[in-house]
Amino acid sequence: MIALITFCWWLFFGRFEVSTRDAYVNGNLVSLTPQIPGYVTAVYCDETELVKEGQVLVTLDDTDNKLFLDKASANLGSAIRNVTEMFENVFALAAIVREKEAALIRAEIDFKDREAVVSSGAVSVEEYIFSKTSLEAAEGALSASVFNLRKAISLVEGTTVRNHPMVLAAIEAVKLAFVNLNRCVIKAPATGIVAQRGVQVGESVTPASQLLAIVPLDQVWVDANFKEIHMSKIRIGQKASVTSDFYGSGVNYEGTVIGIAGGTGAVFSPLPPQNATGNWIKIVQRVPVRIALSGVMLTKYPLRLGLSMDISVDVKDTSGLKVPGVIRDTIPLWKTTIFSDQEKGVDTLIEKIFSQNQTFVGMISEEVKLLGNDRR
Repeated sequence: MIALITFCWWLFFGRFEVSTRDAYVNGNLVSLTPQIPGYVTAVYCDETELVKEGQVLVTLDDTDNKLFLDKASANLGSAIRNVTEMFENVFALAAIVREKEAALIRAEIDFKDREAVVSSGAVSVEEYIFSKTSLEAAEGALSASVFNLRKAISLVEGTTVRNHPMVLAAIEAVKLAFVNLNRCVIKAPATGIVAQRGVQVGESVTPASQLLAIVPLDQVWVDANFKEIHMSKIRIGQKASVTSDFYGSGVNYEGTVIGIAGGTGAVFSPLPPQNATGNWIKIVQRVPVRIALSGVMLTKYPLRLGLSMDISVDVKDTSGLKVPGVIRDTIPLWKTTIFSDQEKGVDTLIEKIFSQNQTFVGMISEEVKLLGNDRR
């Protein structure tokens, strides 16, 4: 009777399930490291505490970075004033060109008047020669002023005070100093439980220093190691029943097979098996299978990394794939926004510096350009 019942169970249920107890909770372990070197001034979290994304966890001494920002701001103000002066110099030289043009016209008239009457003796030869040299001097003075105008225009042509290369370089320096100052405040990149806290107040840290780790409890899955003899029917998309000793058999997680590893566990071990002696013994290998868990159950019954799990996969439907048929697109699986906020407020600071140092929006008019182009 027992044999018959066992056979019936296998015939209708057992042969459509594969199970293993060699399964463990895995997930993302987010390491928190500083972006800049510095000395730790405060630590706002400890082991086992829950932190939220964007929460301040560690602060670094910001004295040097405040000074760097003040210096960069002063350099930007100086660059704005220097470029403004360049534009003003163009306008001043354009006025000189106009003045020299008028002097040349006057010298030409004087020379022509004396040239017409020098043969009759109405003016002396000496006065004629003087008017001729005055004309040549006026032409030379105009040419020199035009070349000076060209030089001044070349420093600012095609730009304004705001988009001049000198000002743009100073703006980038302000942004970098501003971001580095904000980087003295280190925030949580994800929501989760704090683990492996090693950072201490007063410690000197660098971008290579791991301050602590965060375990996002909503970013966990199960890696189940099935025997290779059970892998023939496992497919991506099959449903799985998952239980844990942490909560007992009364809590059943709904799981889904989302991937099969590209090799056995032995291949990826630190010391892969070698058999160079010829003494070979066949050992049944295990293949890691990744199983995603229901987000609703994870919220109600959160798991911890490393917990043992019992897995049972329903292999009745074998129409699925063993290799994913679609390559993932550019949409990230996980992301954080804490770094994109580090420039927030820098534009307001830059506008303030402009308002304190810029007297006008410089731009070279076409009329001024023609003054320098006509005699090229």
